[in-house]
Amino acid sequence: MRARILVLTFVLPFAGLAQAITGLNFREWYNPDAEVLVTLTAARFSSEYEVDFSIQTPAQPRSKYTITWERRDSYTQREGTALTQSPATNHETEKTLQGTWRFPVPATPWLLVLKVTNTESKTSWVYFERIDPQFPTNGWVQKNQQKVIEKYLILNQAYQAYAADASPFYVSAYYVDFPPANPPFSPEAAPADRFMFYDSTFRVVPGQPFTLKKPGAYLFQRDTNAAEGFAYIGTRDVFPKFSSIADLAQPLLYITTPDEFKALVAAGTDKAKFDKVILDITNDKERAKNFMRSYFRRVELANQYFTSYKHGWKTDRGMIYTIFGLPDEVSVNDGTETWFYKNSRTRFTFVRRGSVYDPEHYVLLRDKRFTEVWFSTIDLWRKSRF
Repeated sequence: MRARILVLTFVLPFAGLAQAITGLNFREWYNPDAEVLVTLTAARFSSEYEVDFSIQTPAQPRSKYTITWERRDSYTQREGTALTQSPATNHETEKTLQGTWRFPVPATPWLLVLKVTNTESKTSWVYFERIDPQFPTNGWVQKNQQKVIEKYLILNQAYQAYAADASPFYVSAYYVDFPPANPPFSPEAAPADRFMFYDSTFRVVPGQPFTLKKPGAYLFQRDTNAAEGFAYIGTRDVFPKFSSIADLAQPLLYITTPDEFKALVAAGTDKAKFDKVILDITNDKERAKNFMRSYFRRVELANQYFTSYKHGWKTDRGMIYTIFGLPDEVSVNDGTETWFYKNSRTRFTFVRRGSVYDPEHYVLLRDKRFTEVWFSTIDLWRKSRF
């Protein structure tokens, strides 16, 4: 199962666990330099709910941390109930712990809460997974006997799909260039994504190798008439980075004028023409290098955190992360996620609008009041002040 495909996982430095989820700052979940890295990946079957977890402590041995699990019945509950049972351990090293929780499918949603504490600094991080009886994911993909935790599959590589039984998957492929998110002051989120017309279908037998041949979105379902399944994008092996000159043009849509963007697209694979446009924007070679390095680092992180049925930078959260960076505060509630940036005193609120393609898809609440902060931030990018 995949770490950020159909799951909501958050992390934060926190002094004590006796506090409501709604009162915590989950900023560190989007910090690439976070001290603790956690993924929680869920799937719901007919009678059983399964949550795979991975806990990594890159800076020092895992023995320097304590790990506790509890159940909460709401986002506002201040204290939960400690879980007395133990999860299965699948893999363990000095700095990594991987395992699986299994629960009966509940009648109502609840939160599986994980707390990781550095025993020396006393800093804690909290993560949670919503155990939802309506969660649509009912299978997973593996490669080399390891579950794929990314939200993408590499083209022309062999994978296997699995579920609770041996019935086949029917895969709908969408070879479409999904549109990027519109700016936060736009009256509309984005042009409608085309899901109703798939471009091709094929059948996958559980445990049997399959490969994806073309870039696009792929929806795996046991029953095409049911709102259950899971989706990946098929992409080249450099993702979440970009390697070709032609690919670099699209994410620059947000910080270029219409004429500049047309020139970048027209440059194709001609590096000299592409570089000239960037140099004309920044007016200095060193600033141009810093601009490209900083901007595409953000694009890479947006792809890493927010990719679903389309590239992460094209999503609402990915767009805001690319332009504004790591938020100072991230707060969550049932169905909403809010980012706050102190310097500009700007608050962006995202509302969950999930589907079988991505249960954790969030849509930004747009407003014209974001116009000024957007263009002032774009101006900073163009002057390479990041």
